[in-house]
Amino acid sequence: MSFGITIIDRYIVREVITTWLAVMFVLLVVVTSVEIVQFLKWFLRGDLTTTTVLPLFINSQLKVLVLLIPVSLFLGVLLALSRLYMDSEMTAMMSGGIGPKQWFRSMLMVALPISLAVLVMMLYMRPWVALQRADINAQIRNVSIISTFAPGRFNRTPDGEAVIFMEDISKDGEAMSNIFQRFNKNGSTHIDLALSARKVTHETGLDYMLFENGNHYIGVPGQSDYQIIDYAEYGVLVPAPKDRSYPLRVQALSTKELWQSDDPEHKAELDWRITLPVSTLIIVMMALPLSQTTPRGGRYSKLALGILLYLIYSNLLGIGKAWISKGVVPYWIGTSWVHVLGVITLYILLRYSGLILAKNRSTDNNT
Repeated sequence: MSFGITIIDRYIVREVITTWLAVMFVLLVVVTSVEIVQFLKWFLRGDLTTTTVLPLFINSQLKVLVLLIPVSLFLGVLLALSRLYMDSEMTAMMSGGIGPKQWFRSMLMVALPISLAVLVMMLYMRPWVALQRADINAQIRNVSIISTFAPGRFNRTPDGEAVIFMEDISKDGEAMSNIFQRFNKNGSTHIDLALSARKVTHETGLDYMLFENGNHYIGVPGQSDYQIIDYAEYGVLVPAPKDRSYPLRVQALSTKELWQSDDPEHKAELDWRITLPVSTLIIVMMALPLSQTTPRGGRYSKLALGILLYLIYSNLLGIGKAWISKGVVPYWIGTSWVHVLGVITLYILLRYSGLILAKNRSTDNNT
């Protein structure tokens, strides 16, 4: 048998990669749609500014991308090989002496490079993404309340005590026009109507919102204590964020720091960075026996079973990670027991589907 790349290898690899990219695109669209809705909710609520929305969105996409690669690759292989079975192409290959041994080689040509890429992303990109996210969250916490205001809508301050409306605001967020402000103070209602306002930073470092050419109304119209004050300038103190720090999560630690640490939680994170690429390789190999179907069975006949096995596998990995962080399982064991169960499941699937026996028959026939 030749160990070079054959036409069949190129054909199967092309089918798998094409289907994988299509599945990845669909999953990304679904996840992105959900995140866009959530980001819009945060933005309209004033939790995000225009300068932090895009960096945080890109950061979230990079974080999700690593987690989507294993499941999208598994579904891509499952759907691609199911189509080959449904169109009787696998049967034609076996009739020509091309059996499961060659199919596994083609699968490895796809799974190995992608698993190695996942390993690199988990070891190096994952902590970088987590560190960048911590920096972005720190910027969000440190941002001035004024920077969260949006023109053309009523903006509520974080403490909920004031409502501000502005017709227009400059791109840098420093100048505003046609301002309305309402807040309660000492049991009285205060309303401001100003032609313009701008952000001013005092020499003490405190931020002020300076209203210009406006009127200040105190109380309820018609009552004896109702007051109207005309002013050229009127400054309102903008409260600084209470918490300017953002704690780093364990995901932001470098692989070297995790390796040198004896903390069970750090060891669990290190194990997770290694175990995800290994599980990617095993779960992709499971797709070969799971994809076995007939023209009458349909392309999606075993899709539900495949998804169920993937969910069980991923949940067991999550349980194993939790056990490591709690000290229930020593680090040297880690999540290896889950991979052992995965390999046993793979062998059972191969035996049940007849692919191991088919390989033996194919070898006997060639002999």
